[in-house]
Amino acid sequence: MSDPNMQKFDRIISFRSLAQIRYLPAVACALMSSVSLAAGLLASAGLLWILVYVSSPGIDQQFRSSGLQTLATSMATHPAGKAFSSLIQSVSIMKSTDTAAALLFALVCVSFLFRWAFKAMAEALIERHVAAHVQRLRQHIHRKAIRLEPSDVSGQQLSVADRLFRESTVYLETAGSHWGSTVLLAFFDALILAVVAIVTNWRVALEAMVPVLLIRFAIRFELQRGDSSLRLLSNQVTRGLARMAEGLQKTRIVTGFGMEEAEHIQFQHNLDQYRERCRHVLRQQSLGHWIRHVLSLLLVSVPAGFVVTHIIKDGSIDIAGGLLIGSCLFFLSRAMNRFENVQGLRGEGNLRAAEVSEFLNRIPLVSQAPGAAFLEPMSRSLVFDQVVFSPISAPGLIRGLDLRLTFGETLALLSLQREAAFALASMIPRFVDPDQGQILIDGRDIRAATLESLRAEAIMVGGNDPVFNATVLENITCGQKDITRQQALDAAKLVHADHFVRTLAKGYETVLGEHGVALDRGQIFRLSLARAIVRQPALLVIEEPNIALDAATKAMLDDAYQRISGNRTVIFLPTRLSTVKKCSRIVLIHEGRVAVDGVHEQLVRTSDLYRHWEYIHFNPFRNDTEPLKEE
Repeated sequence: MSDPNMQKFDRIISFRSLAQIRYLPAVACALMSSVSLAAGLLASAGLLWILVYVSSPGIDQQFRSSGLQTLATSMATHPAGKAFSSLIQSVSIMKSTDTAAALLFALVCVSFLFRWAFKAMAEALIERHVAAHVQRLRQHIHRKAIRLEPSDVSGQQLSVADRLFRESTVYLETAGSHWGSTVLLAFFDALILAVVAIVTNWRVALEAMVPVLLIRFAIRFELQRGDSSLRLLSNQVTRGLARMAEGLQKTRIVTGFGMEEAEHIQFQHNLDQYRERCRHVLRQQSLGHWIRHVLSLLLVSVPAGFVVTHIIKDGSIDIAGGLLIGSCLFFLSRAMNRFENVQGLRGEGNLRAAEVSEFLNRIPLVSQAPGAAFLEPMSRSLVFDQVVFSPISAPGLIRGLDLRLTFGETLALLSLQREAAFALASMIPRFVDPDQGQILIDGRDIRAATLESLRAEAIMVGGNDPVFNATVLENITCGQKDITRQQALDAAKLVHADHFVRTLAKGYETVLGEHGVALDRGQIFRLSLARAIVRQPALLVIEEPNIALDAATKAMLDDAYQRISGNRTVIFLPTRLSTVKKCSRIVLIHEGRVAVDGVHEQLVRTSDLYRHWEYIHFNPFRNDTEPLKEE
């Protein structure tokens, strides 16, 4: 049974999908492109026949001016030439050499123009269908990322989604379009040109076609063999160079134990082996080039020799027919080469598609329980009861943690590992769930509540939350119709965002984001606070931005915190010491449990762990290092 991962690329485009109805216009354009090429080659052969025939000695003036009449007479005996003979006999301008030559020349030009036009149309149609499929993949990635990202404590999920969105889908779109258009065009080119060559003279065509196929197979085999051999030799060269580099790490031992002579001898031996392997690599490369050059020469000379032999020796085909067969074989060989070159896209495409499929098949860690009920706003307590959380990226992050908060408290939640405090705070709106234990609001397990009612009353403000590509008002209301404009303005005023919003060109109707006005980090953070406050949550988690803020912004944030802390519970993930000092309670998590619990004035005197946390985050000399001094 085949590996299911090896079929992922086929969901985007494959031989089977090219046979579906939606690809029919692209198939028709590819077919017409190949037919146009064949028509151009046929017209070129007819034009060459006129030039050769007219310039041949012994041809009187009457025959020189008879156009394609002689060719029509000779073609009438050919099984497949009767139709062309009748066509030539019925078209009057074909009976004059001048007009026939002009018509054939025009037909050559028009045929190749149609060839390029139909080819471009086929490529565009294939690209449109592949782009539509990949666009659906991007939509699925976006939806899945929204469901998975809140539970992404380490940020790995977001980086994976970003890489898939920016790189993998772009590769799949480019590779799928290139593979589909190349395969489709190459298939019809090979088919139509093989038919034209065989119809022209089946015996000569087959005699010339067989060596073309065999030599192309030999070239492909030689390329694979050469690549495999060079990879093996290159690995040996790399290991030899690494072996010599290891000697540079032994200088102290070599010098200390007087091993210089022995080390020099060993190094010279390794150096000689390295140089010999390098020469071997060059010989392999040179041999591979020579073999490919010889095979390429045979690819041209062997079929040409067969065609020339038939022209000179037995006269079974004339120069124009030989040129037509040779041209067909040339373009046939090119079609085979294009087909072989795009096969490598499938291997990388399978890997990229498998990554996307694996991401889309991930199961969100948080889901709403069956029978979940509406959760009333918090009014008494928030309790963490024997909470255990051990993600793969940080095993044992939280181990049996117990914590109780009373309604109305302002808590600074700290940890030496940033992920521990962040994970615990993320459990409140159920962006992640604990592996074991419970989180209770007013004595009720939050997993028994609907996600909508929980997240309406327990809102988390991220320090790096971005703005949407929308107006300021829409960034605050998030498009919810039940939030009035006045409520949004009041929330902005509460967190000191109103004054900078009114300085913008269109005030609250100013478009922000990538295609609008850019705000600084402090302004974006205050808008995030307004977005949360306008919903009047009973429990608010605030992660402060980890950036340097100016004095005015700090003062406004301190005042905003004081305003929004009334009549609700606020949990801070602070990055400023002033925020920590102003909290009514400080909890420090260490080794997965609550290790410190108190207020700043008390803890700075009694807790070594808290002083250590303060030092590594705020001491101005924490990054200074000095060399040890001898006493």
